[in-house]
Amino acid sequence: MALVAFVVRDYVGSARFQSESPLDGLPVLPEDIAAQSRSWRWTQSIGESTHIEVSAADFTQNSDGFETDLRGVELKVFHADSATYDRVESAAMRMLASGELYSEGETVITLGVPVGGMQEPPMVVTTSGVTFHPRANSARTERDVDYRLEDARGSSVGAVYDAASATLRMVSDVRLDGGGNQDGRPAYTIRAGSLRYSEQGAVVELGGGTRLDQGPMWIECDSSTVSLSRGGVRRVQCAEARGGQQTASGRAVFDAPAVEAEFGEAGELQRVSGRGGTRLESIGADHRLEVASSRMDLRYEAGPAAGSAFLREVEARGRARAELVQEAGDASNSIESEALALRFGERSSAIENVETLAPGRLHQRAPSGDGPSRVLDAGHIRLAYGPASRLERLEASRDARLVQRAATPDSPELKTWSAELAASFDPSTSELGRLHQSGSFRFEEGVRQGSAARASFDPSGGVLELEGEASISDGGSTMSAGRVALDRESGRLEAEGGVTGSMEASGSDGAGDVPLGLFGGGGAVFLAADAFLSDPQQGRLEYRGDARLWQGRSRVAADAILVELDGGKIEARGHVATAWGDGDASTASELASVRSDEMVYEEKTGRARFSGSVEFRRSGVRVLSGELLTALGADQGAGAGPAVATGSVRITELGPGSSHRAAGDRAEFGFADSEVTLTGSPAWIDATDGTRSEGGRLTYRLAGDSLLLLGRGKDRALTYRPASR
Repeated sequence: MALVAFVVRDYVGSARFQSESPLDGLPVLPEDIAAQSRSWRWTQSIGESTHIEVSAADFTQNSDGFETDLRGVELKVFHADSATYDRVESAAMRMLASGELYSEGETVITLGVPVGGMQEPPMVVTTSGVTFHPRANSARTERDVDYRLEDARGSSVGAVYDAASATLRMVSDVRLDGGGNQDGRPAYTIRAGSLRYSEQGAVVELGGGTRLDQGPMWIECDSSTVSLSRGGVRRVQCAEARGGQQTASGRAVFDAPAVEAEFGEAGELQRVSGRGGTRLESIGADHRLEVASSRMDLRYEAGPAAGSAFLREVEARGRARAELVQEAGDASNSIESEALALRFGERSSAIENVETLAPGRLHQRAPSGDGPSRVLDAGHIRLAYGPASRLERLEASRDARLVQRAATPDSPELKTWSAELAASFDPSTSELGRLHQSGSFRFEEGVRQGSAARASFDPSGGVLELEGEASISDGGSTMSAGRVALDRESGRLEAEGGVTGSMEASGSDGAGDVPLGLFGGGGAVFLAADAFLSDPQQGRLEYRGDARLWQGRSRVAADAILVELDGGKIEARGHVATAWGDGDASTASELASVRSDEMVYEEKTGRARFSGSVEFRRSGVRVLSGELLTALGADQGAGAGPAVATGSVRITELGPGSSHRAAGDRAEFGFADSEVTLTGSPAWIDATDGTRSEGGRLTYRLAGDSLLLLGRGKDRALTYRPASR
């Protein structure tokens, strides 16, 4: 423009010189006009390329020589590639003394005009009151501006054009409307405090508080950059942004210090990326989802209508947190991790699954704080949701740790550990149904703890099932088996498959698991069985299949053993073998043992009744009978209290090393006095030398090998000796 001014001035000077020449026949100009010309054109070239081209239908210079009026003006500024240029058109311009050009009336600025003229220029601006600055190669107006940007129409107040940088800036009150054309693109509206259009890449920069509305989607931000292509918005970059979209199934809103959004060919939203404290809120008919992280990527899927899209995937990284609240019950699940991935249902706002891409923590809270709450830590956590965004399945792996806090504050926490975890939920209520854990499972609940290869249970208080080298303890008792089932609420426990363990003998206060009288030597009572049942509510312990209880030298073995804790009673059935004695094997002086079909021990009497093919051994005495009643346990003393055998009593050994034999209807053993008293009809004793003694009552003293025969009335006592004697 500066060159144009100089050229015009040179031309005017030349015209003035010619008018002063004495040549005849030249027209005489009015006094207020110094020079005048028609079809004027001027160009400036750089190398072999034209840089600027100015043309006017005519120009007139005022007589003062400082202002020049141009009419029918066209100014072309060619781009570096010489393939396009920017064009300024005005019906009239005035060249001021400063060298500036001013257009009072309508002025049209067209950017990116193809030299061949075959392609539609991307932007056309119409305004008035334009001042052009040739030296700066720019133009400015403070008036209303209308412009066409590809298929969009816009307006603003004030504009600045810079040919050097190929940019056009709208100063204030910017509005741009586009789309909604015949190819089905959604209409869009852009409002902003200012707009800067760059021909390079058709980029629009917005400032001063901007808002983009395109179909169901909107974005608000302090400033933004918008890329346009083929009549629509293709990319938006925002600072301090907030946006979202409304669909029939719900709405999703996001905000972040920096947001970048991308749109597809049909104008549908494809991706939103947020950086620096990004938040997402998705609200459906029956849920509310909130996601927060340092960085977040939202991926959308095109809907059936042109320009429509649905949120399909979310990836959040950097202190990521997601919380899903069920509106109906106000139950919530919140998950934290350095990286989270979320997936939504097809064409729906309902959540499908959430998973951690790094070690994470899950918080589960019951509605309104009622009921148990759970905290899960694991290397990987995945939540799968069903209809109405209700949680259906939970999976965790890589060192899963679950802590459940009961609804009542005085109840102990349940803590579990395992390599893998899988939980199922009631699809109608999202309440936890069953929990399965495997891989080095272990748990703690107050004083109770255990371990197994795998476990299945209801954390709210149902049955805990341990399988594979299962073990469990409650402080005083331990249990190991192939499988253990524990009802955590009632305390009922079932075990099967190679059951072993230990228990405490009951003391004077009743605490413990087995009656003291049988096992009172101190220390734990050990157990073994094929199966075991403990029912605290009924006060029963049952051992089945090769069952054994022992403490030191005292023991009971049977096909089945039943312990009634409240009544202090032990029953054993089938192949019963019982033994008891003082001290251990190195210090005890004697050991008593009984084999029978059944045994019943009552702690209140301290005595046991054996029945059915009884074999009793003690102090060198071996007794066979139908029934035996005797004191049991080390607390009774080795010889305290009599032992009474009834029912076809046979004694095959009478004392250590003795080969005496005896029989009767009843035998009473006083081991403290080393006596055996038999009664019968008659009772008899056969000595080693062949002597037989018979009578209604016979007393044999083990010490001294003496025999007392008592006959009463007609029940006479007799002694028979062999004839050789």
